[in-house]
Amino acid sequence: MFNSLLAASYRTPVLLHSASKSVYIYDESPAEGNRQHASRVAVISGGGAGHEPAHAGYTGRGMLSASVSGDIFASPSATQILQTLYLASSSGACASEAEQTTSVHGWKDVLVIINNYTGDRLNFGLAIEKALASSQINVGSVVVADDVSLLQSTLDGEHHSRKSLVGARGLAGNILVCKILGAFAQRGSDLALVKLLGDAVVHSLASVGIGLGHCHVPGRELSSSSATVTLAEEECEIGLGLHNEPGVVRKRMEGPDKLVGEMLDLIMRSKGTGAEFLRVSSREKSDSTDDTVLFVNNLGGMSQLELGALLDEVLGQLASIGVHPMRVYCSAYMTSLNAPGFSISILNISSVDRFLSASSIWNASASVLDLLDDPTDAVAWVGVSRWPMKRNGRDTKEDDISAGKGATPLLPEPTRDIRQMESASGRAERGIRSACEYVLLQQDALTEFDTILGDGDCGNTFGTGARAILNILDRGSVNVTRMAPHQLIKFLGDVLEDRMGGTIGALLAIFLTAVSASLKDSPEHWGRALIAGLKSLGKYTPAKPGDRTLIDALAPFCETLAQDENDLENAVDVTRRGAESTRSMPAVLGRAAYVTLPKDVENLPPDPGAWGVLAIVEGLVRGLSDGN
Repeated sequence: MFNSLLAASYRTPVLLHSASKSVYIYDESPAEGNRQHASRVAVISGGGAGHEPAHAGYTGRGMLSASVSGDIFASPSATQILQTLYLASSSGACASEAEQTTSVHGWKDVLVIINNYTGDRLNFGLAIEKALASSQINVGSVVVADDVSLLQSTLDGEHHSRKSLVGARGLAGNILVCKILGAFAQRGSDLALVKLLGDAVVHSLASVGIGLGHCHVPGRELSSSSATVTLAEEECEIGLGLHNEPGVVRKRMEGPDKLVGEMLDLIMRSKGTGAEFLRVSSREKSDSTDDTVLFVNNLGGMSQLELGALLDEVLGQLASIGVHPMRVYCSAYMTSLNAPGFSISILNISSVDRFLSASSIWNASASVLDLLDDPTDAVAWVGVSRWPMKRNGRDTKEDDISAGKGATPLLPEPTRDIRQMESASGRAERGIRSACEYVLLQQDALTEFDTILGDGDCGNTFGTGARAILNILDRGSVNVTRMAPHQLIKFLGDVLEDRMGGTIGALLAIFLTAVSASLKDSPEHWGRALIAGLKSLGKYTPAKPGDRTLIDALAPFCETLAQDENDLENAVDVTRRGAESTRSMPAVLGRAAYVTLPKDVENLPPDPGAWGVLAIVEGLVRGLSDGN
């Protein structure tokens, strides 16, 4: 834990105080009167370790003046917190009242941000009382209690307050509070206003967490009791905290849409009295809908890919009810070691404004959005400091369509001799469908082969391309019977390029594009066109037969038909032999080249790319033959 704090001090413009396990900003002249917008309030926070980058990563100008860490998932002691409080107030000049010297130009007031956990409340509270009793420092505090899951006794539609004396826990919304209050203090606001703003933000903040499993705390042995927190493969826990404790409810997952919907429903009803958390107006009066900030936190064990997909789902569901966040934040802000889970927080900034306007002392002009956008030295804050325009709820689906996302390739113009072409094109469509179906039958085998000697995505890549083509044909969005051969081949290449992706998608797209170009000039010479496709591939990949790639299957197929365009059965045979021959080949290209082969190479699977080409060829020839 100490080493983690030390590392944080290397990456940020802060100093480490070893005795208190805190990091702080050092300023030689914090309170000179001629400094414009001199900060008069130091904002501090902290908690147990295991939540990194919180809170050391959020220590820096424009955010926290100092932060303190306890042991893993344990509150820092009151002594640690008191030392941190003095460091923040003196801008790093001293860590206790006894160390006061003339080098301290002026003592700042201190605003303490506390997460609502019993240990934190007690230890931070004791430190504050000691500071108030024995020094000239003015100290205020804000308690973050944004977890709404504990306010609901059931998650089956009956929402009412759970009887509890501890109240809602503090979750990742703590980091939003740190950013807003740190920026406000940096602008020179006094303690009363900083605390008032903090109370308004906490009042208008709601969060709920979800977990797919629990983290393992370093140094603790796995006991038999760990079985009680082991989740089944399709189970999750709603209402997860930050300290590896079980969630409020364990249930079976029914898809990300329902899961996100349930989480948002908890937030929307989080007042506990039936009142709505957000004012959402009808589409006719969308201007009166409350403005919001969306804050999605990774608990440490989710990939960026998964988190991005969840963010899209959250935004989509909010948009469906007319809520369009003015700012969107998504990262690992406050973790629970490596726990596989996330939390959703919504800050109702219209509610913040209403809270502040009801106060007689509020006279500041800074908005919550301005404070979120203010710059900070804190290295872990992931956000932007400038937004080009007001986020007012664009329709992402319409934007995606206009941008061409997922668009079907344009239909070619009808060609001449349509009646003559329809017979051949109908046979071609049967071949294409059969090729796609053969690929889908082999998808699991391709995945298995690629898992042994690759990254395991080959089956999914081939399957994605096959399903894309079948979906387009099934929808009738293209009329294959009106396509000349070169148009049909180009169409297939465009679909594979757009939908398959990866190395295989690019290779097949290059091959088909070159075949199409050759057929356009000589529509009767298929064999020549296939060789042209092979030559075109040779410009962009050094792969040759014998290198354990899809070329081992594709090359003999093309060369056989170049000699006799009607010899389809022999073409299938040589393609199969080429694919089978890759079993004993060492790989010199692709990810398989990085894998050390065992001595017994006879038991290795074939190259998945070559096997995928074989599936295409077998299905294609079967479909073409069935039409005769």
